[in-house]
Amino acid sequence: MLKSYNFKLELLSFFLILFSILSGVKVMSQDIHFSQYTNTPALVNPALTAAFNNLRATIIYKNQWMNLTVPYKTYGATFESKIKPGNWDKLPATNNGAFKQFYSRMAAGISFFSDKAGDGNMGTSQVNLSFASFVPITKKNSLSFGLQGSVVQRTLDFSKLVFPDQYTGSVYDPNVNNGENIASQNFIYPDFATGFNWSYGYSEKAAVVASNPFKANLGASIYHVNAPKQKYLSGSEEKLNRKYVLHADFLIFLKGTNVAIAPSCLLQFQGPSQEIISGMLVKYYFQEDSKYTGFIKRTTFGLGAAYRNKDALIISSLVESGHFAVGFSYDLNISKLSYATAKRGGPEIFIRFVTPNPFLFQSRAKYNLN
Repeated sequence: MLKSYNFKLELLSFFLILFSILSGVKVMSQDIHFSQYTNTPALVNPALTAAFNNLRATIIYKNQWMNLTVPYKTYGATFESKIKPGNWDKLPATNNGAFKQFYSRMAAGISFFSDKAGDGNMGTSQVNLSFASFVPITKKNSLSFGLQGSVVQRTLDFSKLVFPDQYTGSVYDPNVNNGENIASQNFIYPDFATGFNWSYGYSEKAAVVASNPFKANLGASIYHVNAPKQKYLSGSEEKLNRKYVLHADFLIFLKGTNVAIAPSCLLQFQGPSQEIISGMLVKYYFQEDSKYTGFIKRTTFGLGAAYRNKDALIISSLVESGHFAVGFSYDLNISKLSYATAKRGGPEIFIRFVTPNPFLFQSRAKYNLN
């Protein structure tokens, strides 16, 4: 037991040290992203598709840099489901009325995201189809592998942009040719991603919640595997750089309390751009479920903070009750852009529905699961 506990501490320490080392990396981003990234698995790793619930639906919205002339607006919706959801089956009478749970080892999801940015209304809209397969290893360890195929539309209104060639002396003339070989203001391309994820404490043989005081997820993924061409300019061979993602999150229940801490980190590398976010949420569990029926809802409240390196401090809150959860975060901009934004990065909100109730059947932990 002591050996297992030391392993967990060493694992957590390793990743916390890794997060600190990487905190000096410059922050940039080329893709759609959210501050509450654990609630947009389609943008992090396709191996996370319906990884922890039979069904999960989420809507999310972000309004960024509101003090700029044209704020960035990003929103999305996701729906993920096990292909054959798990359920509780009662064992024969000889097993004293014990239960076991059957799980699906395949999942699928569909998601939609849209983003509008800047004076030129540079837009990205994408529909993603994700698939994941789950492989149990031991009672508490499992692996999942994911694939994602996307259709992406890019738009840009060049008429709203200003170019150096349109200045004649000291006067700007929008009727003058901008000097750019514009190919398209609207084009569509296919995109692909893949990834894997290791989970501790979420395996199909592990208990549901209460008997797992420590949980962990570690994963890696690659986006834009096919490096799709970007067709704004004629004759351009510009391609979208592949994006490499590393992510980790933990859930650690503090012994003898109703409190859990949830540290997490996201590392994204795309060409010359990098984004590093690390932070922690503190969750308080208010109400126990019924030990016999599981019908009483349990509610949790969380408060946390994260740091997007050299860019923003993110303050977040979370309320979970039964099947539903609502989360809110606010980015306080601390980069050089803060002179233009007055440190107002922007709000972000999500609403999530999952089934079954994640707090249900906690008393089943004493039984042996399939």
